[in-house]
Amino acid sequence: MALVRCQYHGKPKGRSRLYVRSVNPVGWPDTAAICGRANCEKPGLIWLNDDEDHSYKQGQRIFRFNNASMKVRAE
Repeated sequence: MALVRCQYHGKPKGRSRLYVRSVNPVGWPDTAAICGRANCEKPGLIWLNDDEDHSYKQGQRIFRFNNASMKVRAE
């Protein structure tokens, strides 16, 4: 599942999933995708795991998170 982190917080570490690359959400840095870290309100990048990275390379641009609350579109 995708994850959003700002440039300051960078690549997610210590997670059960291995995130391999980040991609820009549509309109980045003027985007509605905000870093998921507590107390951070900076624009975030979309971090993808290996399967999502493969899908991105195949043209997929909409990714979901670990709940059904929302999805995000990458450039």
